Amino acid sequence: MTLDLRERLHRLEEEGNRLREELYTTVEVGGRRISLYNAGMKGGSVWFGPFGRDLLMTALILGEPEFAQAALRFAAETIGRKFDPKTGEEPGRGLHEFNRVEIRGLFTHYNAVEVSLLFLITADLYLREGGNAAFIDSIRLPLEAALDYLSRHVEDGLFVEDPHYCGATRYALRATYWKDSHLPGREDPDYPVIYTLVQAQAIAAVRAAARLRSYIRVPFEEARMEEKLLDRLVSTLWNHRANRPYIALDQTGKIDGVSSDALHLLFYLCPGDLSPDRLAGIEENAHHLATPVGYRTYAPGQLGYSPRAYHLGAIWPMEQYFIARGAAQHKLFEISKAALGTVAALERLGFVELYYWDEETGVRGPSRNGGDGCDLQLWSTAVPTGLVSAFETHED
Repeated sequence: MTLDLRERLHRLEEEGNRLREELYTTVEVGGRRISLYNAGMKGGSVWFGPFGRDLLMTALILGEPEFAQAALRFAAETIGRKFDPKTGEEPGRGLHEFNRVEIRGLFTHYNAVEVSLLFLITADLYLREGGNAAFIDSIRLPLEAALDYLSRHVEDGLFVEDPHYCGATRYALRATYWKDSHLPGREDPDYPVIYTLVQAQAIAAVRAAARLRSYIRVPFEEARMEEKLLDRLVSTLWNHRANRPYIALDQTGKIDGVSSDALHLLFYLCPGDLSPDRLAGIEENAHHLATPVGYRTYAPGQLGYSPRAYHLGAIWPMEQYFIARGAAQHKLFEISKAALGTVAALERLGFVELYYWDEETGVRGPSRNGGDGCDLQLWSTAVPTGLVSAFETHED
């Protein structure tokens, strides 16, 4: 990283830390007041309240024990305890959206498949970064519930998402991993569905749970589960002809495409999990997603693509961190450097939820008065801190 780029990132980091405080809030859960952050603002007003996924992923980006502890406390206090087909709740399933939002006659509260996995991953990172062991022991039961949830959803080596687990036939949202607007070519998945990015997160969560063994006392065969999950990722969930991961697999078939999921999942895998040939395939497909300001969520020319599509074309600053860090872990440094294009976009647009790249008009952010995307997003404020850490750790 050049001195100029480092200085630019530090300036952005200071601004991100300052603006993050505009998202500060407190909520009451189970009789306990928890201080944390809303997910996003638009036009000076809160647009998205607290989200489990956003808080935990921001904790992974920041690597700050104090922030992580608040996110973990929120996840622990709100973890699912019953089966509810209206909200998607099931025991051990992490909360998606704290506020009451109704879509299609259902509620979004537990419409995120991976929050429990992120809960385990973040708890492990918190401890490894010097966090308080007594605090982790205090949330042991929710962590055990999250591990039970993980184990329940693994079927023959695949991490399966299905509303039948909570007694429903569908969720309020049309997809339940972070790209939750919809999948290419699907109104709703033909459940059960396996999201390839979530499969990688499940591998990381199993490894995290194994390292948390002295706190989590639920019996599980971590080595066998890890091996089977990884094997199915590189066999069943891999397009061997195009040499890239599928986006998902449901009962209708394989959902294929050049997606940022293939880059994002590297963050959750360890060096050696993917062969050099598979890494080369990811690197080759990355060219179709690249812009001067980072990687699109989805490549041009594909079914449903638009440069302004929320999850099928737009560029998310948050994801540039996970791409940069994950690629560096696997020594794909050209991918990491391309993700740094987000720095110029953040300098121009601020800490927006997402932005767009057009060859004629360049980079543009979301409208303050309409359209998709917040003009201040929690996890975007953390990106400069995360990028500084990523490149100090993996300087080539």
